[in-house]
Amino acid sequence: MRARSVLILAVVVGIAIVTASWLWWILTPRESAAPPLPLPEIPAPPEEPSPPEPELSVPTPLPSPDGPRVGILDRGTLVVEARGQRISTEEYTLERRDSGELVLHSQGTLSFKIALFTVQATFAQVITFSTQRRPLSYQFALQGPAGIGNRAVSARFGPTIAIVDDGHKKAEIALPQESFLLLGMFSSYAILPLWATREAAQKLNVISLRGDRRDREISVLFEYMGPAQLSDGSSTLEADEYLLKDEQFTLKLYLSEDRFLALKNDTTERERSFRIYRSDLFPQGLKP
Repeated sequence: MRARSVLILAVVVGIAIVTASWLWWILTPRESAAPPLPLPEIPAPPEEPSPPEPELSVPTPLPSPDGPRVGILDRGTLVVEARGQRISTEEYTLERRDSGELVLHSQGTLSFKIALFTVQATFAQVITFSTQRRPLSYQFALQGPAGIGNRAVSARFGPTIAIVDDGHKKAEIALPQESFLLLGMFSSYAILPLWATREAAQKLNVISLRGDRRDREISVLFEYMGPAQLSDGSSTLEADEYLLKDEQFTLKLYLSEDRFLALKNDTTERERSFRIYRSDLFPQGLKP
């Protein structure tokens, strides 16, 4: 009986060590020779006063006869699948304050397997944007199973520099003068409908808060392709299809007016497949 108890304890400790190692690996800055894709990895990553809003040349906001809409712009539940397996669920809300600032709140879970066990980590994220959709502040907190691997990241964005604090050290990121997409967790893409236009393709700079990508310059082409339909097998939604692409990859983005619907990479290879979709709109799962 004592031998069995010792064996069970050893297994539990082993799982805890592996889990801690995995969480440390995904959140620790590393050098990487591979070209970065504009996708939040698994995962990528007290509110301070917002810095003065910079005067920048940015895309014209979407026209509205009554001015920008205040309140909840979008809310939903995202499911993230990689290689055919569900790896994350994230609930988010995007709202516009009376001041015009935008706030994206989200919380969710990350699931992964260790041996025969499925382990979950939980996270929460808050991003504040200026009226020009430029990030002002970022907060992210991850809580691992049994408190193992807990991590927090925060950032403040000025006109030309962002200060990122991962709890161990602070780092500076040089920011482009043009508008840019900030990638944190998967709901970061919910801001894209506010940039969408059916006119000429736009060049969009991308800033990732993942440690090994913070100093890399990334830009994508954001281009309207045409109408599309998305279905879960029982219901169908009309959508606008856009592409996010550079020389090495293509992502297909699906929007409906101010709503984010889905995102997937353009591949038929199961081992490289990746997609995000709104499970509140497609409860049966998004069909190919």
